[in-house]
Amino acid sequence: MHPILAGVISGAIMGLGFDVLTIMAVRRLRGDDAPEWLQAALRQQTFFKLVAPMALFTHSAWTLAGLVAGAVYWLLEGGGRASGLGSPFLWYTLAVLALAAVYLLATAAAGGRVRGWMLPSPVLFAVTFGWLLPNLAG
Repeated sequence: MHPILAGVISGAIMGLGFDVLTIMAVRRLRGDDAPEWLQAALRQQTFFKLVAPMALFTHSAWTLAGLVAGAVYWLLEGGGRASGLGSPFLWYTLAVLALAAVYLLATAAAGGRVRGWMLPSPVLFAVTFGWLLPNLAG
């Protein structure tokens, strides 16, 4: 499969996973102990009207990120690349794992009650862009 198409598919899968995690986090915060900004927003809009645009935007953004990741993979793809860690392109996967570590640190530093729901997101990032994309493109 062409790396750019593999990137778009990987980004779309990442977007779906991120949307599920985000919706679960917002649903968890809907109760009486929700932050005032969320209570005010939910008094004005239904849950669906609040979450749907956010989910559409984040899914599109992750799909675009996948397209970019696929293009980078395609540009870096060449002779003599080493395989390892279950990936046909070890150095690309290591670079993605480094980005996932930064993403994990940023998510952990964000704090708040949402953090527990969003901590799986960097793992999903590493799996979709670090292993799925190279294996689909490989």
